[in-house]
Amino acid sequence: MTWSARRLSAVLSLIAVAACEPPTTTGPTGVMSDYVTSISARGGSVMATLHPGALPTGSKGPKSSVAGISGAVNGGSAKVSLAGDAGFQRVLVGVQGVDSYYELLLPSGTAVEDLVVGIAPGLEGGSLTMRYVVEGSQGLGPISAQTMRVIKVGTGDVQVNVAWSGASDIDLHVFDPSGEEIFYDHKLSRSGGLLDLDSNGACSIDGRNAENVAWPPAGAPSGTYRVVIDYYDDCGVARTDWIVTVQVAGTAARTYAGSFTGIGATTPLLQVATFTY
Repeated sequence: MTWSARRLSAVLSLIAVAACEPPTTTGPTGVMSDYVTSISARGGSVMATLHPGALPTGSKGPKSSVAGISGAVNGGSAKVSLAGDAGFQRVLVGVQGVDSYYELLLPSGTAVEDLVVGIAPGLEGGSLTMRYVVEGSQGLGPISAQTMRVIKVGTGDVQVNVAWSGASDIDLHVFDPSGEEIFYDHKLSRSGGLLDLDSNGACSIDGRNAENVAWPPAGAPSGTYRVVIDYYDDCGVARTDWIVTVQVAGTAARTYAGSFTGIGATTPLLQVATFTY
């Protein structure tokens, strides 16, 4: 088989699991690792522990609300902000229909906390009802819920993606070890890396708010990769929060988060990370 034929075969395998079809709704059964792989806070320094059983709830504790990034890809992450009407130091997170929950014990009390939700790489596209409970001095509060849309994309030994809030246009650029750049105008590299999800191009808003680059299993070249994001156009949005997730086989996912403000076209390209595979 020629190089071109082998590469075409690998690309077709990746495209087959890419975001080319509308998401389907995930089922209400399964184990938590099928849906959410981690919950963290404070830059990853605080990690949640998983417990069996139904998500506990109460009525005397703080009422909470959740906002932030409400969509992600499988193998990606979302960053959400949890706010209480009183201080809290313990956070419980569950998924509707899943009989287990995460417990996050914060080192100090707060009224607002940012959480990073890690989405399972094998999750099919659809929507999850994320459920949050906070505990203050008076006990546990009621559940606040957020619908998390998950878009099915390609995964592999190397996967890089970005998700963001707001109807704006962020572009993901990944440079492979040879220096070849993968982005919206050059979606497939000779090494097999493919941009299989491109969103909100030129402010043609599709609501997906995510982009993804992955190499087929056993197809990623060894060496150093570079990840850059471009706030291509703010599309009239005052602020865009973003989170980049890097998945490398054999290691824990790494996340990088931030915000863009102002006019997108005047914002310099941002190098988010370098990593070695």
